[in-house]
Parts: sequence; structure tokens; C-alpha cells
Amino acid sequence: MKTKIVYRIENPNDTYGMWYTGEAKLQKRIHILCPDGIAKDFPMPFNDLHRKDGHVWNSAGKSIENMNQWFTASDALNLYNNGFRLYEFETTMFQELEMETLFCREGIIRQREISLEDIWNIKEIL
Repeated sequence: MKTKIVYRIENPNDTYGMWYTGEAKLQKRIHILCPDGIAKDFPMPFNDLHRKDGHVWNSAGKSIENMNQWFTASDALNLYNNGFRLYEFETTMFQELEMETLFCREGIIRQREISLEDIWNIKEIL
């Protein structure tokens, strides 16, 4: 069985991301929590791929390096202070897109929280 490692910043209490709720309601939390952020202006259209085969597909970064391309250190710290965490997921259910990977929670075989300090120089902004 082929697996894929993906990275996602989400709120562990509701597993929502920055743009949509689990019910596909656009909420754009990223515009509130990262007003000067890199990713706030990325196009994140919700389409049929997000509900393919009757599953809920979540957006994730293709690599840990994507997190630096999507979020600044101050973005990451602000998200963390508002309840979001950075996770690495290994999944068997994924769709490769140009700028992101979509994955299903049903396919997760392993997950772990990653410390912000492993990706960003947080001490510089404190």
C-alpha cells in the first residue's frame, strides 16, 4: 500500500484548517490570524476533489519546506497562540495537486505534532 507524508496546520479541537470548516463553509480564519501572511492570498477553491468518492479531503503541504513557503514564523506563532498546531500525517488516501496534497482522515496511519521551532526561528520574533 502506497503512503504519503503530508503537513498541515490545523486546530486539533475541530480539525478545521485556515480556509474552510469541516462542512465546507468558507471562513478564512487565515485572513484574521495571518493578516500579513504569505498564504492568505493563495487561491484555495473548494471543488469536487474535496468531496471525491464521498470522503472529506483536507488540504496539506507536500513537504515540510512548504510550511516555510505558506507561513512566516510570525504566522506560525500567531496560529499556535490561537490553538492551531503543525502536524505531520502519513496517509494511504491522498490526491496530488499542483500546489498541495489532499488527504482523508480515514487514510491516516500515523500522525505527530511538530514543534514550530523545528521549522521556524521562533526566538527571533519573541
